[in-house]
Amino acid sequence: TAATLGYDVGSMAGAIGPLSEQFEMTSVQKEVAMGSLNFIAAGGALIAGPIADKFGRKYSVGFTCWLFLVGTIFMTFATSYGALVLGRMMAGLGVGVAFVAAPVFISEASPSDKRGELNTTFDVAINVGILLGYIFAYLVQLVLPVAWNWRIMLGLGGIFPIVVLCFLSGLPESPRWLMISGEKAAAEQVLQELGSDPEEVKPTISAMEEELACYRDSRYDGVPTPRLKTDCCGLQCRRCELPGKAQRLALGFGFWQQISGTEAVLYYSADYLYNAGLQNAELRLLGNVAVGLSKLIPELVSMRIVDQVGRRPLLMTSSFFLTVFTFLLGVSFSQNWSPVVVVILLCLVMGSFSVGVGPFTFLCASENLSMNERAWGMTMCAALNRCTSGIVALTAVSISDRLGDSGLFYLYGVCGVGASMFYCRVVPETACQSLEELAAQRRLESS
Repeated sequence: TAATLGYDVGSMAGAIGPLSEQFEMTSVQKEVAMGSLNFIAAGGALIAGPIADKFGRKYSVGFTCWLFLVGTIFMTFATSYGALVLGRMMAGLGVGVAFVAAPVFISEASPSDKRGELNTTFDVAINVGILLGYIFAYLVQLVLPVAWNWRIMLGLGGIFPIVVLCFLSGLPESPRWLMISGEKAAAEQVLQELGSDPEEVKPTISAMEEELACYRDSRYDGVPTPRLKTDCCGLQCRRCELPGKAQRLALGFGFWQQISGTEAVLYYSADYLYNAGLQNAELRLLGNVAVGLSKLIPELVSMRIVDQVGRRPLLMTSSFFLTVFTFLLGVSFSQNWSPVVVVILLCLVMGSFSVGVGPFTFLCASENLSMNERAWGMTMCAALNRCTSGIVALTAVSISDRLGDSGLFYLYGVCGVGASMFYCRVVPETACQSLEELAAQRRLESS
């Protein structure tokens, strides 16, 4: 599912040029074609929590794949701008559900000493998809006519959800969702299938039962614990007066990851290279590939050390250098630096993002949420994350038209300062502790 999302980003970055020509898009229509997916993804995230709680994490993954597949078909065979946007909206619903279902499942199914590394595979898969999207867009543009090469670029994205659906039956359900549903025996069996030491299964189950008991019988963080109720559609939803501390932290993770403008770099890097003086279309697409590689490689390194070094140091380092390189990118446009320097700075921006802020946002958000509020908390996190991403994608061209590319990146740099303060002052360390230990620690602090 994550690779499908990434491929959409990469392929659209290559396809937007021929799409703009064929459908004669204005700047606003171009922004809507790019940003509509993320706004609709926020709606998809809002329905993902209830679906994941009612039907399970595994079912949610399958639902995501069907949404991706239908959206890809609509986009591939679009004959008008409206049909294209409709396909983007369908795919956006799948993106929203994926941003909740996959991180929640991985967090709940992973052992504590490997949780950081395994959860990072979600973002790694996104970056692999982005890179593949960039590469295929470049190759397709070289060999196929402009009139329909974008259809091939977008249509190839249907391969990923089909593969996931074919192997979905072999995916076990989350043991913690099984415990919430009262299926203790099934949860024990899944823990053993996932490789847990048989001697550790019963203590893990006992810790889950203790956490559930605490949240059923007490108030947490000064507000009523979110409780499940069933609405008229049969879906489980949450009832809570105000978001608790953990949920507010999850919202902060979702917002600050995207407000620094990396989504604009992913979608419009070819435009920035053109504005910097790189006139050749094939070279601009190669620049996209370089950006994709710079986003993937640092993440492969950081995922190997996150459980040893910890979340906080990587998040703070990542945010600091992301802010510095974003400001330098603004300087490069104001001073008319060489396109080669702009390519290097774009790569450094995405590389610094991938050291911590990119891969560990949803990991940290899920780790700081208790078992019975995790799906709903991740729903709010993903919804705000996709809304922020959509705003960035939807306004980047307009802001650049008004302020210039330099003003745009100066603005993103200021946002990066705020993000760095958030990671430095608010984010706790969660490495090498079980989810139940983290929940017990939060209960102790609140009391």
